[in-house]
Amino acid sequence: MAVKDFIDIVKVLTQEDDDITLLTPSGRFYLQQEKLVYRPNIAALVHSMLNFFEKRKLNGLRFYPQVVDAPLSEITTFARIVNKAAGKDDPAGWLEEELTRVSITWVNHVQVSDSSYEEALKDDPDQNNKEQEEKSDQPEDTDYSIPDIFLKGPDKKKKALQTYGYTVHSLEEIAQKVSLNKKASIKKTLRMVHRMIDMVIDDMDMFLGLSTIRDYDDYTFTHSLNVAVLSMCLGHKISMSKSSLETLGLSALFHDLGKIDVPKEILNKPGKLNDREFKEMKNHSLYSVRRIIVLKAAQNKKAQFLLAPFEHHLKYDLSGYPQTPRTKPISLFGRIIAIADVFDAITATRVYRPVPISPDRALGIMLEGSGKDFDPILLKIFINMVGVYPIGTLLQLDNDEIGIVVKYTGDPEENKELWVQLLEEGAKGTFKKGGEISLGHWNPKTGAFQRPIEKSIHPSEFGIQPADFLL
Repeated sequence: MAVKDFIDIVKVLTQEDDDITLLTPSGRFYLQQEKLVYRPNIAALVHSMLNFFEKRKLNGLRFYPQVVDAPLSEITTFARIVNKAAGKDDPAGWLEEELTRVSITWVNHVQVSDSSYEEALKDDPDQNNKEQEEKSDQPEDTDYSIPDIFLKGPDKKKKALQTYGYTVHSLEEIAQKVSLNKKASIKKTLRMVHRMIDMVIDDMDMFLGLSTIRDYDDYTFTHSLNVAVLSMCLGHKISMSKSSLETLGLSALFHDLGKIDVPKEILNKPGKLNDREFKEMKNHSLYSVRRIIVLKAAQNKKAQFLLAPFEHHLKYDLSGYPQTPRTKPISLFGRIIAIADVFDAITATRVYRPVPISPDRALGIMLEGSGKDFDPILLKIFINMVGVYPIGTLLQLDNDEIGIVVKYTGDPEENKELWVQLLEEGAKGTFKKGGEISLGHWNPKTGAFQRPIEKSIHPSEFGIQPADFLL
């Protein structure tokens, strides 16, 4: 009877998800990364089960849909193996070996390093448990903090890169599911947004460094994430609340989701698009809205981040696309994402633009569209935020040395001091870190920093990934 109930539950859950994850961090059960809320009368049973996992040093278990077709004997063998693990020196390791030995592939142990385990350390703000229902007067600026170990200490940059990778993966997962008309949950992506909120508040320069990551083969997803990074930095710069940063981050991450509906031959066309192709490309904003509507998320949450993806190509003066009879200015989120989208797009290598534009020159081009394409005030704040030479810009100095802009120091409202990480030639055309030097402060009279700069170069010309030296 218990096995039958288990199979019935698995069948229901795998209708919407590819696997079922049961985790036990911090002495609690999480199912599909959601904290299980239980009635007081079964508390003893829950604590008994938690103790069962703890004795076997199990962080959690992940079940796959194939379990519903497994014979009863195989499921009882699995239960027997889990039970025996308690007396072993390395229970988790022994369990994994035994599962491999008996060829049980529909379940595996969740390692501590798994993203799902780390994600489970945070309560899902969408969980309508009793505690949240009682807090009817909860303030808008919800606390999304996570354990200090994530943002403090020597692993800080490693965790930032890890979050970047997890987020790209979650976007790929969602795109794959929605392209097959399957239900796709935003839970994992939402948790990554919460991590990013903490990062931008803790160390914005380091967080900005993530936006320099380029992946030619995975452009759509890295572009969406880079736009989210830049947008959230700008949102933080203008003192947005955490809840607003969450909505802004989700809006940016899904702003190009509709591109999965644009034919690949148009997306990847090397030359200029003809009128028919460009008309189809312009539909991606509408496609994004259509795809967001069917995502698995609370209706009120989807409503919050629907508008900006629709607006991000409308332009500040409403001369962009899609054309509508509206006269109302585009939303704040739409104006922010429009700036971040163009900046990342024109500084990236694309099939139709093999020679990208260096970040500082990109800002100059964007300034020409101030008041027409972009909100002039937000654009000014954005340029002040990223600096005359944005983080990740490759500079050639007066003595032919090259270096990557790594940070600005000093009063944000005054002329900040520019710091560069010098690069030295390594083996086989590679580069390694040299010293970190200051180029001094910007002199508005001379239009230069104290240390002369010969020119800016796009890192791709040297095959350099700036994030390798920033993070």
